[in-house]
Amino acid sequence: MININLEIIMNQLKIFFLFLAMTLTSCNGNELEDLEDITLEDNFGIERVSGVQLLYSDSAIVRVEIHAPTLLRYIDKKNPKQIFPDGVEVDFYNDHHIQTSRLVAKYAEQFQKEHIVYLKDSVRIWNSKKELLETNQLTWDEPSEQIYSNKFVKITTPSQIITGFGFKSNLDFTNWEIYEVKGMVESKNVVNSPF
Repeated sequence: MININLEIIMNQLKIFFLFLAMTLTSCNGNELEDLEDITLEDNFGIERVSGVQLLYSDSAIVRVEIHAPTLLRYIDKKNPKQIFPDGVEVDFYNDHHIQTSRLVAKYAEQFQKEHIVYLKDSVRIWNSKKELLETNQLTWDEPSEQIYSNKFVKITTPSQIITGFGFKSNLDFTNWEIYEVKGMVESKNVVNSPF
């Protein structure tokens, strides 16, 4: 009776090791590389993802496309957030999936419960009217689809350069206002749109 149980156990171990060997050899190199791109930081509940592309849609139409070299996702029940420490590029689209604007910043933080994105450091937005906004700090209120800043802003249009403090606009930067205009220069400008 002891020999039979030992033989059964040996057969089960052989099957287990055979299954383990097949599982390990079935992974190809690309899958392993993909897994290496997602890591969990030490004891802080932080996911790190490289080469990020995020799509946000409304009624099955992509409205926002985000690209970033690095995403840090802070897993915290009270204050979950995503940080883009190496910058972010955001493309906005209308209902017909035609690009209406493009935003770039060297740093961004998205607070998921508040649905607010803070953008910092060389923030620029181009729109389809060949206008360019430049500032060092911008807030994107996702539910209201508004962007705003209380910092210094510079807007270059095909016919003017306007500077001032405080700014508010719709999300695609086609309907904007500066709260405190400090300077306005009439000038023919060519704004090179990145889209």
